[in-house]
Amino acid sequence: MSSTSNPLLALCIPTYNRMSFLQEAIASIISQIEDVSSNELEIVISDNASTDQTEKIAAQIKKKNDRIIEYFKNEKNVGFDGNCLLSVERARGEFVWLLGDDDLLSPGALKYVLQKLKQDKLADLYFFEKKDFMLTPDQPMRPRRIMPFNEERIYNFQDKKVTDNYFRTNKKLIAYCNYLSNVVFRREKWLKVAAKERFVGTGYVHLYAFQSMLWGRAPGTMGYWPEPLVKRRWGNDGSVEPEMRLRQDVLMFHKIAAAVFFDKKYIYLIDDLVIRNDGFSWAVRLKLADPKRFILIVIPFLFGAYWNHLLFWAKLFPLIIMPNFLLRFMRGFYRRQVKGEPLSFTEIFAG
Repeated sequence: MSSTSNPLLALCIPTYNRMSFLQEAIASIISQIEDVSSNELEIVISDNASTDQTEKIAAQIKKKNDRIIEYFKNEKNVGFDGNCLLSVERARGEFVWLLGDDDLLSPGALKYVLQKLKQDKLADLYFFEKKDFMLTPDQPMRPRRIMPFNEERIYNFQDKKVTDNYFRTNKKLIAYCNYLSNVVFRREKWLKVAAKERFVGTGYVHLYAFQSMLWGRAPGTMGYWPEPLVKRRWGNDGSVEPEMRLRQDVLMFHKIAAAVFFDKKYIYLIDDLVIRNDGFSWAVRLKLADPKRFILIVIPFLFGAYWNHLLFWAKLFPLIIMPNFLLRFMRGFYRRQVKGEPLSFTEIFAG
């Protein structure tokens, strides 16, 4: 990189064996760099010892855009969390935008973010909306806002009343920073988060870092931008084993909340959010896939975690007696009408 001064923003992309998706992600950035100054931006590609053609593709891209791109290849695979930490350490930007290697920037997003950061650097972390699409960008899903309003806001979580109001207002788990790509954060604040190594190997080190920056020992400030600045890809995670993912979500969200929050009511509320959102979704899939195992194995596990939560008894426990044909229809109808997946009515009834 030709400039010796630190850029305002580092776009960091941890990647592993996703060369085609990576190409699309970088193309969505490169198409916007003419709108910004070269000394304001760097792109850091952190390759986790990929065995496909990622290195070759990255070299070709870097050759054409050497002034802003840095490419690193790990000698061995250090896992997602380790590579995520390395990508931030390798960056020089005052602020960092961690972008999933299968996600895309929305048109105009780069200029928008840089302008906002130049106008206001007061927050430790900026959070914004996203749009979802199926495997290809020409298959957009129905827009669903994360926040229940459409104006910029600033949250100073040093004030406990602000935290209470945030939990009261936001009932979507994604509003608590579990999605990697819709957050821009102050790099210095991230580096100061202690004990990140405790969560290496969980797949959620970023969640621990983000929540610690906002609600940890030194509560921070979050700015909210209402624009959908990133596009999230659905349908490329077919290898995820639902029961493993359910257990991971249940255990890790609780463990991270217990490490971050010093008031037990917030830990309880985070658990409630898992029940309400991702935990319920995974539980439905497991019930449809294997009702007997769901009753004998999954429900006892969920009972052990959530027996004292009203939401468990109201939302998860009734799945035991709900007929699978009805559950399939309800899930298919939700996917089509709410999420906007292009399902036929036959697929709706198939769940």
